[in-house]
Amino acid sequence: MRIRRSITLLAGAGILSAAAAATSLVLASSPAYAIPGSQEACGSPGLTLTGGTGPYHSMGLSVTVNDGTTGRNVVVFTSLDGNVSPNAEMRLSWSVDGGPVSDYAFGPGNIAENQQFDGTRTVMDVIHLGAGTHTLTPEVRLSGSSTTSGIVDRLCVVAEAFTK
Repeated sequence: MRIRRSITLLAGAGILSAAAAATSLVLASSPAYAIPGSQEACGSPGLTLTGGTGPYHSMGLSVTVNDGTTGRNVVVFTSLDGNVSPNAEMRLSWSVDGGPVSDYAFGPGNIAENQQFDGTRTVMDVIHLGAGTHTLTPEVRLSGSSTTSGIVDRLCVVAEAFTK
């Protein structure tokens, strides 16, 4: 009986030691991030567009993704607070590595239409990128008459690509 009790106590102590060791490993390891810092950005550009249908304008934020040695589709999101005047809309598209921007190149293009106050608007696009490192810059343009205007107050950009 005494031998059994001693073995049980030793086994219990071993389990507690193993649990303590596992807990210390979890607490000591570095955090795992879903989106690396280079693939997300937020800012307050305070961008004001005027004058109807015009060129695309950068909102001042970019994200960088590294596809390694393989091309892949990346999912990119832009969420912004903004508005436009009556009879106008704001279009959003992406510049890839500083290249030209065009309407509806990667997905939905209309990010804002008129409403009484700023609204939060979000668009998701899918962009195929080749191997290597790429910079993605969301850009907006105003579409409407010469008297229209639009504002982008704050935005966040995320690219979901090759993550660990």
